[in-house]
Amino acid sequence: MFDITSMLGSSNSGSNSNNSMGSFDFANYAAIKNGSYGKLVKSYYAGTDRQVANEKAASQKAADSSKSKAKEEVDKTGLTQIKKDADELKSAAEALDKDDLWKKTGDKLDMDKVSGAVKDFATNYNKVIEQASKVSSKEISQDVKYMTQMTDTFSKVLNKIGVTVEEDGKLSVDEDKLKKADEATLKTLFDGFGTYGSQIADKATSINRDADLGSSIYGSNATTSTSLSGLYNQLI
Repeated sequence: MFDITSMLGSSNSGSNSNNSMGSFDFANYAAIKNGSYGKLVKSYYAGTDRQVANEKAASQKAADSSKSKAKEEVDKTGLTQIKKDADELKSAAEALDKDDLWKKTGDKLDMDKVSGAVKDFATNYNKVIEQASKVSSKEISQDVKYMTQMTDTFSKVLNKIGVTVEEDGKLSVDEDKLKKADEATLKTLFDGFGTYGSQIADKATSINRDADLGSSIYGSNATTSTSLSGLYNQLI
């Protein structure tokens, strides 16, 4: 910081006070008067602010990069995809429990609409089964095992409406048989609390939750690993 006392020279003890002006620094005085000093100070602090801003931007960029790499690592585990698939299965199962689906026109159900909803359910069920085989998670494996056991329990009733449980655990749909299915059997499977459909929806929620938890834990570990790796690279 500029010291104004530097403008004044020290006077000798024996000198006349009027002579002290002889050591006055007119160059520094002129710098203050015309604003050059003020501009210099502003320039200095502006540079400091830019440096702080640049450091913050660099820090944020590094953090975003770590998060991005962590997300990529989580995606490789298959947890992101099975979470999405489970969410879609839950929605498909819940759609089969909506009152609008079971409203009749005259005395008949809209079987095209019901058939479409059952097919959508089967498609999303199969996606979860397929993706679960690619995911290494004890919790999700248990969820899927419960789901397939539940499906096996209802396999005979499902077969009555044209839905077959294949050897690989997936569902296949005979659309013609499905459209001719008995209304009471369909509603027993999908309409209401405690039905096959509602239990699959509950289990899909569990899969979603376990995938989310696994992603959070793995992502946190991956971020830590990335940070340590970056530090190590800087040191070597």
